[in-house]
Amino acid sequence: MTQQELDAVRTVSRGRMVPTLVKERDGWHARWRSLDDTDSKHVDAFCRRAAMSPLSINAESQKYETLHDAWMLALRSRTGLVKWEASECEEFARTLEAWSGRVFGDVSARSETVFSFHDNTGEFIVEAEPPHSYARYVALGEAARMCPVLAHLRLDGKGKLTVQLKAAEAEKFLKEDSKTLRENGFCVEGAASRADISADADIGEVDEATGRTKIKLRVRVAGEVVSLREILFLLDQGKSLVFFRNRWIEVDRDILKQAARALEKAEGKTLSAIEAVSFVQGMGHVDCLAIEEAKAHGWLRGLVNALRANGELTGESFTREMESLSGRAALFKGTLRDYQVRGAAWMRFLTDHGFGALLADDMGLGKTIEAIAWMCVNPGPKLIVLPVSLISNWRHELKTFAPNLKVYVHHGDARHSASGFVKAAQECDVTLTSYTLLVKDYGDFASVAWKGVILDEAQTIKNPRTRFARAVKALGAQCRIALTGTPIENSVADLWSLEEFLNPGFFPPKKDFDELYTKPISESAESKPAKKLRRAIEPFLLRRLKTDPGIADELGEKREVREYCELDPVQIKEYELALATWHASDRSRGEAFTLLTRLKLVCDGFPSGRSGGGKMVRLLDLAESIFLSGESMLIFTQYVKVARVIKSALEKKFGRYVPILHGGLSQKEREREIAAFNNPGPRAFVLSLKAGGLGLNLVKATHVVHFDRWWNPAVEAQATDRAYRIGQTSNVLVHLFISPGTLEERVDSMLEKKLATADKLVTSGESFLYSLSREEFDETVKLEGGGA
Repeated sequence: MTQQELDAVRTVSRGRMVPTLVKERDGWHARWRSLDDTDSKHVDAFCRRAAMSPLSINAESQKYETLHDAWMLALRSRTGLVKWEASECEEFARTLEAWSGRVFGDVSARSETVFSFHDNTGEFIVEAEPPHSYARYVALGEAARMCPVLAHLRLDGKGKLTVQLKAAEAEKFLKEDSKTLRENGFCVEGAASRADISADADIGEVDEATGRTKIKLRVRVAGEVVSLREILFLLDQGKSLVFFRNRWIEVDRDILKQAARALEKAEGKTLSAIEAVSFVQGMGHVDCLAIEEAKAHGWLRGLVNALRANGELTGESFTREMESLSGRAALFKGTLRDYQVRGAAWMRFLTDHGFGALLADDMGLGKTIEAIAWMCVNPGPKLIVLPVSLISNWRHELKTFAPNLKVYVHHGDARHSASGFVKAAQECDVTLTSYTLLVKDYGDFASVAWKGVILDEAQTIKNPRTRFARAVKALGAQCRIALTGTPIENSVADLWSLEEFLNPGFFPPKKDFDELYTKPISESAESKPAKKLRRAIEPFLLRRLKTDPGIADELGEKREVREYCELDPVQIKEYELALATWHASDRSRGEAFTLLTRLKLVCDGFPSGRSGGGKMVRLLDLAESIFLSGESMLIFTQYVKVARVIKSALEKKFGRYVPILHGGLSQKEREREIAAFNNPGPRAFVLSLKAGGLGLNLVKATHVVHFDRWWNPAVEAQATDRAYRIGQTSNVLVHLFISPGTLEERVDSMLEKKLATADKLVTSGESFLYSLSREEFDETVKLEGGGA
């Protein structure tokens, strides 16, 4: 938009235009003219376009009874042409010109008419200069109609027009009439202004013995510090319009009352460390009064500065953190990426100073590994609470990256209770459990003095009224960490519950928080409360995206993540039954093929036809996180019947159509399903591996799930490349679903470790298994660990 067009928009938005009738080359036209210096051509275009309707768009082709009707509709037509007798148009144009001339005169005369309000020791006076032109007389008369007390203006001995007001009249003039006059173009001097009421504070040094600090509160009215006695005096006047320090101001009595209560409560009040940091970060409240600014002193000031700097560790500070972590993390086996080192160091810094940490890295960046590194440098029993579908993932990652940490999994019917639970938890470094069992067995968990509590998929407690949220907040723990890959920038209400677990008291009470932040931020993400909240929470929240500079280079454009999904008790029985049937057979190649197919279907939650099983639970949890991130996913399986059950389960949970692709569809049906996936919004697309492995371009997806494995890297890569191909502008995360303790885990291990058979797998898929010896085959297909 050009500058002339912008000026025209401003002119129209202020109503600074008039309708006219002008003669042009092809006849008389209804036009909009600017009252300012703006180009009238652009003003006319904006007014005409906004008012145009199907009835008026071709007004010049219609018949009218009067010139006025023709002109009115032409103002809203495409061309503005008025087809009417020329002499009548000329007379009408002169009338309009005279009228619009008075508009110009009135506007100028009003802006030159100044009313001054004075308070002479209890006498309220409004004065104005006598008018020296007809237009000024007219303007004065218009002002008197808007504000009746001005009709009593009289010349005084000094040549001024003055009127004396009673107290009620003065209050009305200041609160209502002056505003009306200003809105209509008059100038009013000396009227009351609305006074801002704010508060700031000084936070004293922290007492080493108690860990608490004192607060000194200051309240400001209209920018000036006031005492409690002055606030009470203002309230005693019983009105919102008050005379304060030689001027009239309008105050909000409710906020004044809050300020008075706050000053009374602040006397002798002490704060905990987290409450003090909350004040300094702009979140502080005393009673219902928000503290706009707080200054820290002594040790606390240094801590706050360190917190703010630690949000982005760089240079020497980053190097020290990295070296310190590497030196102490002897239990950690593996290599952390640079950003993961920074994440683990950031968590350690916060928890060492008594604060909780919210790690909100994008899905696939390795939050689990960062948390494990943190655990390796923080001795003592730690509890990890997570969805049941992630228990196997955590158990596998702990075994891989911290094999010397003792782990107790509190899950299943054989789990410990009472003193047995306490003994198991205290003897182990890490206890894993689900949110459901934390609530169910809460008495056992509450009896352990936890060094740390970690919540994975922490958005589970976003509703503070749920039993999950109440249970985790009631646990006593020195260190608290929350992990979530779900975006939180548009979920301000959820943030309150997470911080209430991590740093209780940092945010104001839920009701006040919703009023101060949730509601205004829902209306504008760039509002002042939004910026204030982002600044306040920045030291305690770390969120990195796969697309961030530096991180994208470390990850590469395509990355594989293994999702370990436990068998449930029914699946375990089915797996064992399949093995028993195999051992009782003649073990021919045909029987081996039947066994492999049956075992793979058992791992998928079949052949009983159930839609349950560990894989399905994990898939639904994963899909929820992907959809909340606004992303889409492809789900591959070898079996059409599995694909149909996946489709049904997704549609039932999310209430949206899920397209499916398999070899039984016609070309027209294939095109329909592909089009459904490419519709706007986050989507899932279920595909059989053979039907969806070639010839498709599905770059909308940024996640690819292999629900079961083909055991042929080339075939799986072809399927993955439906999303990871030319046209893909985002990183692609590939999720490999594996049932631990089964043939799926062992074959995946063969591929991962590049054993001798791996070369055969590249081209032959699972057929290499048929060439194994009987002992090797039995070792590959056996069931270990008994599942969940």
